Amino acid sequence: MVDDLARPLPLGPGARRIVSLAPSCTECVLALGAGDRLAGVEEHSLLPPGLAVPRIGGFKHFDLDRIVALRPDLVLAASLHAATALPRLVAHGLSVFVTRPRTVDAVIDGMARMSSVIGIAREAAPLLAGLRARVTRVLERTLARRVRPLVFVEFSPDGRTGGPQSFLDDLVTKAGGVNLGGVARVEWPVISGATVRRLDPDVIVIARYPGSATRESLIARAGWEGVAAVKAGRVVEMDPGTIKRPGAGLVDGLEQLAEICA
Repeated sequence: MVDDLARPLPLGPGARRIVSLAPSCTECVLALGAGDRLAGVEEHSLLPPGLAVPRIGGFKHFDLDRIVALRPDLVLAASLHAATALPRLVAHGLSVFVTRPRTVDAVIDGMARMSSVIGIAREAAPLLAGLRARVTRVLERTLARRVRPLVFVEFSPDGRTGGPQSFLDDLVTKAGGVNLGGVARVEWPVISGATVRRLDPDVIVIARYPGSATRESLIARAGWEGVAAVKAGRVVEMDPGTIKRPGAGLVDGLEQLAEICA
């Protein structure tokens, strides 16, 4: 089996002790029903009540010694970790699966490969088939739409969003919209407020979390009262797990965004 960087990982009896370095990876493990195999997670991962798992530091700055001490047989990492963290982990003899999905379908395909490495492919097959079927049902509705709204998704108050070849760009397109962030030349651009106002999106979606903007604070921004989305009352908040993190929750986000864009 290979990870999202096409790095080969051997298929054996399956991973019993998993350390997750990203919230999205943790979400995927939980969705696959393998939460009992988590031996460590980074500090921002959300765990269900009753599941106590050691924290190994932050998403960007984890404690390598702590990870090694947990004796994992699999470490799940995100694209952020590929350049600098991956060599350090491999140098300690750790098996690492790197996730780097750029589409909703790639998230599901990555979960399928992850389930094979964990050793639960048979058990996970119905879940993955259900996720794929839900994506197909959305596409059956949205592909035929002639009018597509321009959608601005705000990840942070400074204007961070998803650009070309990002999973967010694919998510908005599949949901029947046009991603405003697609005007950028990088995967995760910062779009200025002046640019957003000039492009005049029909829909604005805020990834809501502590420290993010709110619907009320965005509407109150100077000069934003004339934006089409504000005038039409099409400013909405969404859970970050459905739109900001490339985990299983993206399928929920796809369904919600398809309704918003209708």
